[in-house]
Amino acid sequence: MIYTVTLNPAIDRELQVTELELHKVMRANSSEMNYGGKGINVSRGLAAIGAKSIALGFVGGSTGEMLTQEMSKLDVLTDFVRISGETRTNFSVVDKNRTQFIKVNEPGPIIHAQECHQLITKIRKLARPGDLWALCGSIPSGLPNSIYADIIQEIQSLGGKALLDTSGPALLHGCNTNLFLVKLNALEASTIAGSKVDSTEDALNAASSVLQTGVKHVIITQGRKGALLSNQEGTWIAVAPPITKRNDVGAGDAVMTGIIYGLSCDLSWPDILRWGVACGTAAASIEGTTIGSFTLAKQILPTVKINTY
Repeated sequence: MIYTVTLNPAIDRELQVTELELHKVMRANSSEMNYGGKGINVSRGLAAIGAKSIALGFVGGSTGEMLTQEMSKLDVLTDFVRISGETRTNFSVVDKNRTQFIKVNEPGPIIHAQECHQLITKIRKLARPGDLWALCGSIPSGLPNSIYADIIQEIQSLGGKALLDTSGPALLHGCNTNLFLVKLNALEASTIAGSKVDSTEDALNAASSVLQTGVKHVIITQGRKGALLSNQEGTWIAVAPPITKRNDVGAGDAVMTGIIYGLSCDLSWPDILRWGVACGTAAASIEGTTIGSFTLAKQILPTVKINTY
């Protein structure tokens, strides 16, 4: 089974204006609303592919109820912990050409100790050998920086495979747990490596540093430069064909979706990476905050070039 864990889900509201102007009243030409958070986006992406998953996390208030109902409409199974606080709403304003934007994310509700205990208990009951668990996104107030590390230890002690996509102190804690897989962007990789990740050589060195923490498989995304996957079996870099980039939001989550899909199909590591990059490229090429198109990802897939290092 595939599970996603989103500790800080959200409703994302996007307003499009003709021109982005500060200190002026702007009027929206159109608006769009999506239900997400990084792990939720992965579950939505898997549903689009036809792969079943169960989404876990914290939801509260009327916003949380809306999110839960929308997941049901998208045929995504959920097993959320209901909290006393209100699920956050994130806002973005973009110009009509999508060259400029303002994005503001709410911090999210405070999670109390008993609510955290309920989630850990759910995970402990659900975890089985061989299951894939995507742990994605930021940590809301009230939870320790070690929360992902604690969840990883629970999952992997029961034979599951944890995949982590987060940042900051939570990332550092999570990488010190014999983690199955971590997905990083260049900035996150530089945090662990202790140096900038601008080139392919930088990414190779950063991946080596991450593997030394005990992580079994590391993926580093570098936008148009492609993505690197490294483990004890080898190192591969995937480069997608040139596209007109229309949407950065959710592209990283689409990469994780493709990676999980490849793992669930028991593909080779190069083909797993190819699926990740194809899904990420598909998401980046579509306007709005959508999760990408599986049909488009399949079209892109054969054009993703894999180099072995």
